[in-house]
Parts: sequence; C-alpha cells; structure tokens
Amino acid sequence: MADPFIFTRRARRPSAFIMTGIALIFLCVLIFGVQAHPVVVAAFAALISPALWDVFRNTETRLELDETEIRWQSGRRSGTIPLGEIDRVKLRTTLDFSQRATVQTKSGGKLRLPPECLPPGRTLDSLFEARGIPASRSLFGG
Repeated sequence: MADPFIFTRRARRPSAFIMTGIALIFLCVLIFGVQAHPVVVAAFAALISPALWDVFRNTETRLELDETEIRWQSGRRSGTIPLGEIDRVKLRTTLDFSQRATVQTKSGGKLRLPPECLPPGRTLDSLFEARGIPASRSLFGG
C-alpha cells in the first residue's frame, strides 16, 4: 500500500518574483529606453499580465495521489480521475525542462494534467509505478 502524495506550489516563489521583475524591467526599457511603439508595449504588457496576476493573487496549484484517485487543482480548474479508470500515463520532459503528464483512460480518452501542478524531477514515475499504473517517460519528445 503506497502512501498518499500531496504536492502544492504557491505562485509567490522566488523564481516567480525574479521572472516577473525581469519582465517589468524589460517593459520599462521598452517604454522609456527605446520608446517602443505603444502597440508593442501593450502586446508585451498583455503577455506578462497573467503572470503578474498569479503572483498578486498567490494562486495555489495542487496534485494529490492516493490509493483511489488522482486529484489536481490549478486556480479555478480542477479534476479527479479514479485510479481504476487509468490505463497508463505518459510523462514527458520538454526542452525547457518542464514536466508534462498525459493520463490515458481505459475508455480511450486522454487528459493532460496542468504542468504547474506537477512535481519536479521523476517523482511521478515512482508514484504511479507503486500504484500499479504503467508510466512511460520520454525526453524532449511527443
């Protein structure tokens, strides 16, 4: 019997502050340094606004895995999958070293877990294997 696993991550992490700070400095450089066209400034501001909003709200992401189901929550999105319905899990590390997980159900459906909910490294590999769920991993591929 495998122990329950809970992974949580808050938006107010040092890396989030650093990245949003860099983005804000770049926005200031666009405005004051190179006097970029307002359309360019607005487009860049629109791109960084979700990250700023997450840091401001301090949103939490969560992944829970126990003997009966896997649950995830990211902002307002959430989901639950009973372990008995899972056929296999495909885990992937992308070029930016972030994790991706696709759950394939026995009925043929696919569900992608939000990447922000996933723990770093190869933690999920052993968690799924301990529960008898086949997990395959690919690096930088599909």
